[in-house]
Amino acid sequence: MLSLLLFVAQSLTVTAEKVHLGDGRVLGVATVRIDKGRIVAVTPGGDPDADGAHLTPGLVDAYTFLGVGQETVEHSREITAGHRVADTARLDGESFLRAAREGVTTAYISPDSLNVIGGLGAIVKTYGGRPADLFAESGAAARVLQPAAGLRVVIGVDAFYDNYTPSGEFTNSSHARRPTTRMGSVWEIRNAFFTAQQYRAARQGGAKIADRDLDALVAALEGHVPVRVLARKHHDVQTALRLQKEFGWPRLILEEATEGYLVKDLLRQSGVAVVTGPAADLRARSVSSGPTFEQLRFAAELKPICCEHLHEDNPYFAHEPLDENYGQIEIPSYLRDLFLLAAPRYGAAAGFQVGRWQEADASTPALAALLAGAGVPLVLGAGEAYDFTHSEAGAIHQARTAVRWGLPAEQALPLVTSRAAELLGLGDQVGKLAAGYDGDLVLWSGDPLDPASRPLLVAVDGRVVLDQRPKD
Repeated sequence: MLSLLLFVAQSLTVTAEKVHLGDGRVLGVATVRIDKGRIVAVTPGGDPDADGAHLTPGLVDAYTFLGVGQETVEHSREITAGHRVADTARLDGESFLRAAREGVTTAYISPDSLNVIGGLGAIVKTYGGRPADLFAESGAAARVLQPAAGLRVVIGVDAFYDNYTPSGEFTNSSHARRPTTRMGSVWEIRNAFFTAQQYRAARQGGAKIADRDLDALVAALEGHVPVRVLARKHHDVQTALRLQKEFGWPRLILEEATEGYLVKDLLRQSGVAVVTGPAADLRARSVSSGPTFEQLRFAAELKPICCEHLHEDNPYFAHEPLDENYGQIEIPSYLRDLFLLAAPRYGAAAGFQVGRWQEADASTPALAALLAGAGVPLVLGAGEAYDFTHSEAGAIHQARTAVRWGLPAEQALPLVTSRAAELLGLGDQVGKLAAGYDGDLVLWSGDPLDPASRPLLVAVDGRVVLDQRPKD
């Protein structure tokens, strides 16, 4: 069982045989001391907390859907630029604690991808906030650092795949709308930013007008928030770069860029940063959580499940019936995860599940190595990984996969620590083990890039979230 220590650490001292500072440098035996939530010293020497343990900064995941579900999306409009995911995400959802236990202490939360312009993403600490549940443990929720940290723009199938031209009895559906094509999506983007330019000019001319969506678009035009464009296909990447030139977006970040390696020279020349999505080598594995052998075996040998107390002895069984029409018949929770490969689950971000699968034809797990080798600035993101209990696709797994497929090992950890923090504009606050930085750290049982290594200790702002260090 995981040991969760929910108290405010006035001071915390951790020593490891190797200490990764987050910027590529690695020390031998060293000690990190935290006081009042911040790192106050990193000094050589000390008695390691565990044999062979490595210490890293808390991981920074620059691309997640933590706490985001279909219920956070306004389906009736294509442009919801003023929507703030910090206002609608479930900040005390299990996915945040799951991410923290995997060593992720800071994360960017993206709005879902079902709208052309879906709103403003947020940056959070995965632990330390106030839960909405009055009976929950104190601090067991995300804490918002920046509620408007990036404008979500979608080019590709996610934003239009389930839309259709209004006709007959279905005209009142929220999906009876445009766009229904890529061309329509790009038109919506151009129209929105053109309108925002006119709106800005009118405001500058003294017009007494206000519009929350247009205010968000103007903030992006003026560089107060980056424009984060989801573009997987290589031609969508090129479209995003053309839109940047047309509207002069000062800050552009490309999300996923699955086929970015096909236009890597163009990306290098543009200087635009990429935050990749979960690594995929086949369309069938284009989502971060796939079926395990046990799941497949159960699906192949599906038998009626009875006995109302069966789940008490079998951890694989869910406590709630699949459907009221089935009485007491229950199914394993992991079998329900299988269905996510074909249909979105309520409570989890939906757009990627169809979009990423449809646009993964030319995907490769070597994407990070190919982009880095070409000189393209990038960081790694895990997408929806933390929404699944059986996923091994979080930030550290993305780094391990990138190394396995050609990225130099010394470059991997910075892509989920210091480089990711810099991309989010928090390079002087998180992502490094240095005096003055937030007290976020992870003690690993071994080399963090070793697939067998696991977190022994996780601290967020000096607060211990997970402690599995060996007892004396």
